[in-house]
Amino acid sequence: RFIILAAIIVGIIFAVATFFIGFAVGRKTSTVSSSSPNTTIETCRGSLEGYPVSGSSVLGKYSQAAIAVDNPECARIGRQILERNGTAVDAIIAAAICNGVMNAHSMGIGGGCVMVIYSKYD
Repeated sequence: RFIILAAIIVGIIFAVATFFIGFAVGRKTSTVSSSSPNTTIETCRGSLEGYPVSGSSVLGKYSQAAIAVDNPECARIGRQILERNGTAVDAIIAAAICNGVMNAHSMGIGGGCVMVIYSKYD
């Protein structure tokens, strides 16, 4: 009986310590060196808030469409669907199936899909 009580107390102490360590690590603010020529800090102005956007990601501006998946081959397949007059949903389904085959380890239960479809005529 004493061993069970001691195990519960140790578990609670471990959980609380893990929470505070995670909270302390998560509260660290990232700093961006202004001496790096490829790093820019912009402000994203949404309808309700403005927050700094920084990082080393490549910014791409596309006039027609963009396919963003984990695998470059899957992005190429999605682009080919669009070039052959397929719909955006056709391209998404093709890219998602390809991504499920190429990166099955990162799909998980429920997979994951972010879909933004914009039509300037509607």
